[in-house]
Amino acid sequence: MADDLPKPLPPARASAGRVPWVRPIFEADAELLSDIGVALSAGQVTNNGPLVRGFEARLARYLGVEDCAVVSSGSTALLLAAHALGLPGAKAVLPSFTFIATLSALVHGGMTPVFCEIEPDTWTLSPSHLRRLLAEDPAIRLVVPVNVFGVPPDLRAIHRIVDGTGAMLMLDNAHGLGTECEGVRCAPEPAVQTYSLHATKTLPAVEGGAVVAEPRLLAEIRRLRNHGIAADPLASTPGYNAKMSELHAAVALRSLQGLDAALASRRQYAERLRRVLTEDCAEAFAVQRIPDGVQSNFQNLGVLCRRQGRRDVTMVQAELGAAGIETRRYFWPPLHQLPAYRGRFSLPITDEIGDAILCLPLHSWMEPSMLDRITAALRQTASRANT
Repeated sequence: MADDLPKPLPPARASAGRVPWVRPIFEADAELLSDIGVALSAGQVTNNGPLVRGFEARLARYLGVEDCAVVSSGSTALLLAAHALGLPGAKAVLPSFTFIATLSALVHGGMTPVFCEIEPDTWTLSPSHLRRLLAEDPAIRLVVPVNVFGVPPDLRAIHRIVDGTGAMLMLDNAHGLGTECEGVRCAPEPAVQTYSLHATKTLPAVEGGAVVAEPRLLAEIRRLRNHGIAADPLASTPGYNAKMSELHAAVALRSLQGLDAALASRRQYAERLRRVLTEDCAEAFAVQRIPDGVQSNFQNLGVLCRRQGRRDVTMVQAELGAAGIETRRYFWPPLHQLPAYRGRFSLPITDEIGDAILCLPLHSWMEPSMLDRITAALRQTASRANT
């Protein structure tokens, strides 16, 4: 089995020590170094230079959309999108099971968060709970489902529910670049969606983000990312310095060239680990369901640790750590458990998932020895659960 795995790139070679939870891979080849050198020599390293414009065009082609705007991070992509929608004072629905950046963008955009339950098997926003929330509260003007670990929410169902309510749909797709739904890389339902190009993501730019939206919103996002300066300076409003640099764009362009190969490897690694989890370790772990028609990018490999007596996720994490396998409780804690929101939302499924979630190591290039160590540790941990 190990011999069938793709050969890793040289930077990914594992040490004899711990297997890290994440290992960003950057190919510092002659093309990348030349692009960086040219930018440095020319002195044009920011302010919407040719590499940024080129990356926007190539990323749009990859996603199958007319245009996109790149920014300094996935978090600023969310923030600028929230501001561009112009909904201060409104309520916004989001899952509690997400990274805090989703919440931060809405709060800093002047909105009040309303946390929604998630599905027990995909861990994405629950359409049925969303329907109840929208029926109960006409002040909701924005719905923000989240791609979780490379698994998209049921956007068709969510769009049907949102349509006609007066609310807008924005997808936090930070985990979604490279995921395909029935062959489509960028879902048509959201009015706006955002991506992360962080070093830990499938397409790393070291730091970066991207926004897909209709032309009017993209124009506003491009204005906001450049301090809010308008073509007519007298029409300017406060904005942000959220531009992607030329150096980050050079890295992003190189990462985009290797994305298909990286995704193919990542999927093969993930399937091998999921097979071990379901065939050999099912009494100790449960894997995330991937809906029919979805080809996940496997941004992360999340599992639920089945509680047995006093043995819980923290004990499992300690056992894997003792075997040299680094893991993360991601996303934990769920956001409705933070002090500002504690006791205000009843989300039993989210609580249950949050109590059991653990993410295993998964990189775009892994040596067979890495996977052997992970599978051996999983089997050993599962055997302890049966004793």
